[in-house]
Amino acid sequence: MRFVPEGSVEIPEIPYRDQVAVPAEKSAVIVVDMQNDFVKDGGKLVVPSARDTLEPIGFLLDKARRRGTRIIYTMDTHFENDPEWKIWGEHCRYQTWGWEVVEELQPGPEDLIVRKNRYDGFYGTWLE
Repeated sequence: MRFVPEGSVEIPEIPYRDQVAVPAEKSAVIVVDMQNDFVKDGGKLVVPSARDTLEPIGFLLDKARRRGTRIIYTMDTHFENDPEWKIWGEHCRYQTWGWEVVEELQPGPEDLIVRKNRYDGFYGTWLE
């Protein structure tokens, strides 16, 4: 028995697996906020390391589409005078270049788009 100090939470050990198999037809890949304002030079809130994820995400999307896995994109979406702009400045204004998904990861015709106006793609969206 391990000693757990009062007021703390015991965290169970989670085994690491080299491979995980999930059924393609019952799974989804969610691409989160891969928009010009976050990824591309000239974007308003660029995360420099995001560019390094374009190729691996593209590879995953190609494999998932070939196997019939549903693809879902979340898109940070803001309109005039959005309160979030007081925190982060204007970004991802609806129907601007910064709001668009990066060219390298464009959604396909069968892919689903979730527009969100908070950090969480599940809160207040149909993903909930």
